[in-house]
Amino acid sequence: MTDFQKVLLQRIGWDVHLKPFLYKKLPTNLGWSVTLGSLCVMLFVLLAVTGMFLAMYYSPSPDKAYQSIEYIMNDVPMGDILRGIHHWGAGAMVLAVCLHLYAVFFNGSFKAPRELTWIVGVFLLFATLGLGFTGYLLPWDQKAYWATVVATAIPGDIPVVGEGITSLILGGQVSGFTITRFYAIHMLVLPTVMIVLIAAHIYLVRLHGVSDHKPKAKGELDAAANHATTTKLYRFYPEHCGRSTLVFIAVFGAIIYLSIFADIPKEGIVGTVDESYLPRPEWYFMWIFQLLTFFSGSTEVIGSLGIPTLCAVVLLGLPFIEKSKHVGMAKRPLATAVGVSSAVVIVYLTITAFAAARDYGGEILLPERNLTETENAGLQIYVKQDCAYCHQTRGEGGRRVGPDMARLNPKGRTKEYLAAYVKDPQAQSSFSIMPKYPMKQAELDALAEFMLALDFRDNAGRLIEKREVLEQGKAKESVSLVTGH
Repeated sequence: MTDFQKVLLQRIGWDVHLKPFLYKKLPTNLGWSVTLGSLCVMLFVLLAVTGMFLAMYYSPSPDKAYQSIEYIMNDVPMGDILRGIHHWGAGAMVLAVCLHLYAVFFNGSFKAPRELTWIVGVFLLFATLGLGFTGYLLPWDQKAYWATVVATAIPGDIPVVGEGITSLILGGQVSGFTITRFYAIHMLVLPTVMIVLIAAHIYLVRLHGVSDHKPKAKGELDAAANHATTTKLYRFYPEHCGRSTLVFIAVFGAIIYLSIFADIPKEGIVGTVDESYLPRPEWYFMWIFQLLTFFSGSTEVIGSLGIPTLCAVVLLGLPFIEKSKHVGMAKRPLATAVGVSSAVVIVYLTITAFAAARDYGGEILLPERNLTETENAGLQIYVKQDCAYCHQTRGEGGRRVGPDMARLNPKGRTKEYLAAYVKDPQAQSSFSIMPKYPMKQAELDALAEFMLALDFRDNAGRLIEKREVLEQGKAKESVSLVTGH
């Protein structure tokens, strides 16, 4: 080693600081789940780098934000891939942070002396979700606008200060101030918070060590010590870093694949008129979105504020709630059951939210023949009442909540029966969950005739878009106003 190398190593504190940090020994029986923490850091660096490049082309203003995203996707060399990496990488980071949190919980690694390490990790989860929330407003599309309107209305349920918090977040209402504010939070505030929290988290992990999750009885300690002297070393570097790098390469490969071959969901610019549009957040907030559907009126605050707040408090207080000294899953059956149940509930709510948010009824299956005037009137009512959202036709379209429309004729249903059923379903069947439609008798008859026209035993049928049906209805109404008929 030359004198220059010795001086350089001394100046950077190699022997005193860096060498002990890199070559610190870790428990030899750690599983691959321990790499999730390092994966989160690597994904954050990836998002920071891609975010800086995207910021060079992005304009945070209502009249240019959407267009700048279009410019990045279509005109910037490899801009679509760059945005794809940022988009899919953001989802990967949220998933990695959640999996890391669950792994620590199931292993019991949040217990003394690692209480503060866990709390900082929970705040990292909140900051990660905050980055996701502020990020998907920036494209300034329909999802950005309406999801922000819905989400920022939640703090309004807080007594006394709620409306003030919502106004502070939005800058009054969703406008140019909102997008500028969210951009500053997304690019400056939250990344700074993340860097501070990551540094604190890594410091605490190195201070208190990594739990091996498998405490040994007194009689096993000597055997464990002898075993440690004969097994291969497992250090932060190179063993742990090497393992974490392999995991990151696999995840990064998946992100690159999605960036090249998968389309980023694209919606219309803010202000696009779409009466059927249903606001939906990103997938990691969909479980809360679905949770809100179980509450309405005065109870809405329970789903929007009460349950999420309770979850946050429980997460932060977990090291002080679970007093048992046992770690791992086998010796903590109650905690394991609670953890598994929470994961199942979140996954179930997410799946049902996506199922409910599908564009059901976007196309209507019609018979190949031309419909009569009455059947056409019934088709307009069928579409306007969104019947195809719940009802399928020949096994396609709706959510299968109600009976298949193509099976009404084979069952021998009459026009009178169907009209009466639509008007008051519970009068015909006490087990029906269909709402009442108290329409005029002429409308009920027209709707019934259309439903009976959906008979495909002798023909394949033809598809027509819901939008086209509505346009035809508006055109006919315009003609009627002009001609007076």
